[in-house]
Amino acid sequence: MIKLVLACFLLLPAAAPAFAKDEVFNPESLAPSYIPPGRPALAELTAGLRAKVKKLPLNGLPGPKGGKVSKALLLLPRDRGGAGVLSFEIEGGKQPGVYQCEALGRGLTSSEPKPRWPVGHIGVNAVYYAPKEIADGATVAGVYDLRNISPERYEIVLLGKPEALAGEEGVVARTKPKKAGARPFFSGVWTHWYSTASAAMPVDMVWAEDSQAGSQGERVPVFETRSPASTPEAVSRRAKQLSHNPRYYYGPYGRSGFAVHTDRWEDPERAADLKYSGRQELSDFRYRDTNGCVKLRPACLELLNEFIAGQEKLKRRVQLEIFETPVLDGPPEAPPAK
Repeated sequence: MIKLVLACFLLLPAAAPAFAKDEVFNPESLAPSYIPPGRPALAELTAGLRAKVKKLPLNGLPGPKGGKVSKALLLLPRDRGGAGVLSFEIEGGKQPGVYQCEALGRGLTSSEPKPRWPVGHIGVNAVYYAPKEIADGATVAGVYDLRNISPERYEIVLLGKPEALAGEEGVVARTKPKKAGARPFFSGVWTHWYSTASAAMPVDMVWAEDSQAGSQGERVPVFETRSPASTPEAVSRRAKQLSHNPRYYYGPYGRSGFAVHTDRWEDPERAADLKYSGRQELSDFRYRDTNGCVKLRPACLELLNEFIAGQEKLKRRVQLEIFETPVLDGPPEAPPAK
């Protein structure tokens, strides 16, 4: 269990549980009573969280190497068929307050059996999950450093074949810096990580090797695995990535390349496209694959971008702590009857 010591945990009166100073924070206390998978739930989940607390004990914590650290907390169910919730607190700016939204981290799924893929259920349908240890398996519990993949700080390369970029002029423009010059970070991104109806940008997740003590990532094996670079473009990307971060390919189970991102299932043109008519991803968030990453709806990702930027302005290291819990296995999909 996460061991976060409260410096100050101010709660709303009467209805909210009380925490004493220096009491150990229980992450499961932020679990909602229900998660509606069929509609965006940011407003509902945030209202439920604010009925419990008005501040979170996650910002301005002592860092492992000095300085201050601020965290977002992602609770994921152990049952990979369900959604989890992301909680964080924005300080200052135009939208201050605590927020909570639904999130996915189950990894790649298949409707057909595959060797060594465990079977489970999403809703009433049987599905098969990529093993956690492989590249596209479930997001691994533990602590990650977060940075917005902004073109002003990142050299960004669009992944995929050149013909796949046809019609992606908007994303191409969003990944180009306004000013020339070297950037301190590097990332490859997929165009489908960007909503055409939202300004949200993906977020880099780098395994924080110095921050796992006391987290569920403490005993996760970390080593380097590099898949063969089969093209000159892949060789170039790898060289650039290592020049920016020599430890990039060290990660849990040898995995790297994690991100928090969104998708296009809520974009108006996707919903209107007959090619996607009847797809379960349109009507139920749980059916969306995450391929080893964390997936949010666009509105929540925009707020997470604001949280990260705000904490960086305060000179704080920004992290995501992922915590698996059975508390979120099979929560109701609607508010409890009054």
